[in-house]
Amino acid sequence: MKFLFLLLVPTLTWASLPTKGEQFKFSLNMVISNATRPDVKPGMVVASPSREAPNYYYDWVRDTALTMRSLIDFYELKKDPKIKKMIFTWIDAEAYRQNLPTYSGLGEPKYNIDGSGFTGPWGRPQNDGPALRALAMIKFARILFAEGNQDYVLKNLYHGVLPADSVIKKDLEYVAHHWNEHSFDLWEEEKGMHFYTLLSQHVALQEGAKLAAELKDSNAADFYKQESERIARKLKAEFPHDRVGLLVTSQKSAPLGYKDSGLDVAPLLALLHTSPYQKLFSLRDPYVLKYIETLTSAFADIYNVNKKYANLGVGIGRYPEDRYDGYETSRLGNPWFLSTIALGEYVCLVKNELSKSGKLTKTLSKELSDVIEAQFQRVLFHSDRKGHMSEQFNHENGLMQGAVDLTWSHNSFMTAMMRCHFL
Repeated sequence: MKFLFLLLVPTLTWASLPTKGEQFKFSLNMVISNATRPDVKPGMVVASPSREAPNYYYDWVRDTALTMRSLIDFYELKKDPKIKKMIFTWIDAEAYRQNLPTYSGLGEPKYNIDGSGFTGPWGRPQNDGPALRALAMIKFARILFAEGNQDYVLKNLYHGVLPADSVIKKDLEYVAHHWNEHSFDLWEEEKGMHFYTLLSQHVALQEGAKLAAELKDSNAADFYKQESERIARKLKAEFPHDRVGLLVTSQKSAPLGYKDSGLDVAPLLALLHTSPYQKLFSLRDPYVLKYIETLTSAFADIYNVNKKYANLGVGIGRYPEDRYDGYETSRLGNPWFLSTIALGEYVCLVKNELSKSGKLTKTLSKELSDVIEAQFQRVLFHSDRKGHMSEQFNHENGLMQGAVDLTWSHNSFMTAMMRCHFL
């Protein structure tokens, strides 16, 4: 009976593993599909096509900002006019919803697919969204400057008046006036002051100050710079941690009772999502290196799938105590595709940094390249071999589960490919 049971349990094989290039093409098409669904208000992006168990058929400000940042990066590389049109449509949609009455203003995390605000109970506010949206749009503004389209920037993206009537300016004003308030984390579970949120806000105001100065909005530039520096001091004072390297949250006002390790993949994501702008924490800062080592070791130890396929990279989850398995919140969590590829992207950035500084030896280059490739292969191995990537893969058998074709999974793979110069 035991032998028969083993035959009936689905298992992963090495057959037909997609190449990185094939996966990139599929992920790009999947992101475009999730951003152009016919029943969704133009410019909005569904987090996943899943409508039940779980229902992710909504637009989250954070997820959409990260998605459009990946498309902006892709447009910068390839100058695809279809992608540019999508970016303009997104800007119009964001300008619309910035003016909607919602429970938490610009800190509202989630919207219905018709563009209206979600009115059910939820973890609000989530104050990383406006910062991430501003960062993505600031990058696009600079691309438009380089293309000679300053008029669009001044009319639609940044107009130096108060009350603010342009999308970047509105977000920067919100961030500058609300960054020191408690909000929910990117997992929508704990309320407090979060490394991820604060670093995103710090960098948004830092880059916003530069843009404001360039556009002769000098008072705003000074204000944004001042608030950015205040956030920087808070980050440096409260989040470096001798045991875990970088603490995920401080000053918890609505904590999860079982999350007490202080360890989470969110700081890693923060470093990636604010690259290349943030200079507060070097990628090789001792606290950052301690954090990466602690994070990797923790997940290598608790997920059996990492031991079962030990020749692959480390499958990384959200945090060690996670109880959300993609369907329920009463079981051990799983590795996430976006977290796993994030480790590979981080190593790519370190390798790029060492190469630019002339400190990358042949031996070290080979070692880092092996780690990068292992993380990519881990992600590809747990896909369905056709390019689909869900939210998670099971910590025991490695099969996908949770929301299907999570947009964040696909745009994370895209970003990692571009940061690693694999295109």
